[in-house]
Amino acid sequence: MLNRQRQWMREKLAALTKQLRLNRFDRSLMRYFDWPLFLNVLAIALFGVVCIFSATTTSVTETPSTIMEMLETQPTEYARLQLIWLGAGIIAMMAIIYFGYDLYGHYANTFYMLNIVLLLAVLGMEAGRGGMTAFFTWGSGSERTFQPSEVGKIAMIIAFAKAFSVRLRPVMTVRDLIPLVIYMGIPLLLIIAQPDVGTALVYLAVFSIMVFVSGTNYKLILGVLACVVVLIIPVWIFMNATDSFRLMRILIWLDPESYPDEARQVINAGIAVGRGGLWGQGIVSPGSYASLGYISDDHTDFIFAVCCESFGMVGACVLMLLYLLLLGRLFYLALRVHDSYGSYLIIGVASMLLFHIVENICMVVGLLPVTGIPLPFMSYGGSNMITNMLGIGLVMNVVMRARSREMRNRAITNREIRI
Repeated sequence: MLNRQRQWMREKLAALTKQLRLNRFDRSLMRYFDWPLFLNVLAIALFGVVCIFSATTTSVTETPSTIMEMLETQPTEYARLQLIWLGAGIIAMMAIIYFGYDLYGHYANTFYMLNIVLLLAVLGMEAGRGGMTAFFTWGSGSERTFQPSEVGKIAMIIAFAKAFSVRLRPVMTVRDLIPLVIYMGIPLLLIIAQPDVGTALVYLAVFSIMVFVSGTNYKLILGVLACVVVLIIPVWIFMNATDSFRLMRILIWLDPESYPDEARQVINAGIAVGRGGLWGQGIVSPGSYASLGYISDDHTDFIFAVCCESFGMVGACVLMLLYLLLLGRLFYLALRVHDSYGSYLIIGVASMLLFHIVENICMVVGLLPVTGIPLPFMSYGGSNMITNMLGIGLVMNVVMRARSREMRNRAITNREIRI
């Protein structure tokens, strides 16, 4: 028995070594690095650092006359930390590029199970922000946190992409859809149990968009979604009836003026968006809502309100344009990749970012309830930044190797034509 186990371990290690050798990085791949995509992301992230600095400024009586005076008189801790997280995110992006995306697909189920284990482990943690058991905490005062469900989004994108790409035909019947729903439903239920409805919605959105682009009959999708809604509504009502925190969020969304104390965050965020006007109040300005502390979580979930107040409608439009260019680039690359698994990976990352952007901005302006979903590359936080950069790294991985294969095949074809 012991010999069999040793033999099994040797075979697994040999298989892993072979996969690592076949999928290792080649320097020639760097010529296919997608610089427009990277520079787009970098522009958004650096703009986010400036907004985070603006969100964490202290009240002033007059606007600083120079940039040096601004940096000397205002706290820069959060902005500096965000730059560190951005650097860590770029390192994570390059790390995930190193091995070919086929290797990640080969171990998709391993990533899936690892995510399940982390989601189960975090349920045993002490409830933190918003009453959620979604974080591993350490350090004095539990200021340092790690949220497994954030990084788990990448694991789920890999798992979903592999599950859809190996199918020989589109999902056309409920019988075809049930295994995929169960596959997605297990981590989804664990996240709802934390309870972190915002992240659960991200998982559901990514899965739904992948189902749609796989060629599934839209009538089947609508029918399944209708059934899910009918089943979820009673559970949702029960959860809200027994949890005043979530119930208040919905009531605030429906009628914030009836709950002025509880809705102060949402109301002040809306006022800050309007105060920016066309050109904004400036990064550091007297009487800004950010400096006066009128908006809680202004450097994280409500960073868009700070962007609008500091840079006005012009700044908000520039940010929207950068996001449109990013999403357009991602969906364009997904169409150009002639590999179903690689294409699903890019679509999964694009879907994740799209849902985050739409949900966060609509939340800030009052069109959707507050869910605690951060704005990609803009909101302060390590888990969020590293997860998003890992997603961009996955896209780069697919694009670089797909372009390399395409050029290699083209060279072979040209050589055969000459012969």
